[in-house]
Amino acid sequence: MNVDMSDGGISEGFPSVGKKFTDVRMEKMKAAETDRAGENARTYWDGLRVSLIRFFEGPPIGKYGVFQGVVLTVFKFLEGEVTLVKDGVSVSAGKGDWMVCHPGERFQDFSDSARIISIHLLVESPGNAAAWSGGPVLAFGVETATRAGLDGCVRRMRRSAVLRRLEASGKICPLGVPETFAEALELQEVVAAFFRRLMGVVEPLGMRYEAPPIRDGRVRESRQRLAAAGLREGFSRERLAAGCGLSASQLDRLWREELGQTPAQFWHARRLQAACALLQGDAHSIKEIAFETGFPHLSQFSFWFAKAMNESPRAFRSRHERD
Repeated sequence: MNVDMSDGGISEGFPSVGKKFTDVRMEKMKAAETDRAGENARTYWDGLRVSLIRFFEGPPIGKYGVFQGVVLTVFKFLEGEVTLVKDGVSVSAGKGDWMVCHPGERFQDFSDSARIISIHLLVESPGNAAAWSGGPVLAFGVETATRAGLDGCVRRMRRSAVLRRLEASGKICPLGVPETFAEALELQEVVAAFFRRLMGVVEPLGMRYEAPPIRDGRVRESRQRLAAAGLREGFSRERLAAGCGLSASQLDRLWREELGQTPAQFWHARRLQAACALLQGDAHSIKEIAFETGFPHLSQFSFWFAKAMNESPRAFRSRHERD
């Protein structure tokens, strides 16, 4: 496990949301096997990070409507029930069940009596372009969760010093909670244990976190460079392409062939994910978030965010606040 001790701001050293998030680096937790042109190929997981973004028990945040989940969302149902729709897939769950949902926009309809344990995890692997695949939302019952030891992992998380202090303060986001080095390591350990057991449940059900095969070294190198860059640095198609000995249009074409997107689209998605995740916490003002995501002026950030999300940063934050 490695801890980023830099002091370059909340976004420095991370490909998305910032240095104060719990950084769990589980080197080579799994070697993703892919069949690439008949070859059995492995990928590198050295930069894998699993960050706890939100943890709380109580009524769900936003009982009805469309919500932007920028992280992997895990629910355990203590009371009530829900129907959740994502990417055309509808899944229902009730008391005792667990539900896991990919990042991205979803529709949710909780019953009035619903009470949940909600765990939000930001999972990133900048070195190999890993992404979620398979069913976008799934549910499983109490027996499956018990066999996997998920409840025990949740209890250990709640006993950690950081989460005890978090719950005592009435907050739900670990971002901005003061912690000692030992406490940070403790939280890393319990979050990693929970995530590993969770993946042991969802992978057989078809939900995976997989790295695509990137065959072209120029695409692989430029993607790693963009993924590791601080969001304050700004983005230049020409500069990125020149570093690979290509024109901007040539690099765009290679990216589309390998990854189905351009470098500019990747950078836009990184900034948007960072902004959405930070807006769901309360540790930073909207002006600070604008600066950390590379916008010198709040008005520029607000215009960009509203164009992408169809609502202002303030409206987004208000809609995702705790009931």
